[in-house]
Amino acid sequence: MTHLWYRGQHHRGMKKSARRIAICKVSDVPENGIKQFDADGKSLCVLNGGQRYFACEAACPHEKVPLCEGVFDGESLTCVEHLWQWSLVDGGTPQGLAERPLQMYPVEVVGDTVYLKG
Repeated sequence: MTHLWYRGQHHRGMKKSARRIAICKVSDVPENGIKQFDADGKSLCVLNGGQRYFACEAACPHEKVPLCEGVFDGESLTCVEHLWQWSLVDGGTPQGLAERPLQMYPVEVVGDTVYLKG
């Protein structure tokens, strides 16, 4: 039997189900490509790193430049306006000139669909 804690209470036999929201089809974003989508009330960029997909905030935290116009090499994203850069593999950590982390969103691919996990 499964034992879970939820808001300080113990529950037997209940499993918390993860919520998934479809963002796009795998084929919508080419390898090393970026495309902007709206999902769950958020504007976000989906990035295809080959065998791994990422999702992040759609606007640069510096001056709100659209990140879908940036450069993505499969691991790092660069904003073309002021060259702020983030490692998506390391969870959006700043690199180079970037002074703030990038907001990342967890995604998973099931079949031919990219989902936002939440």
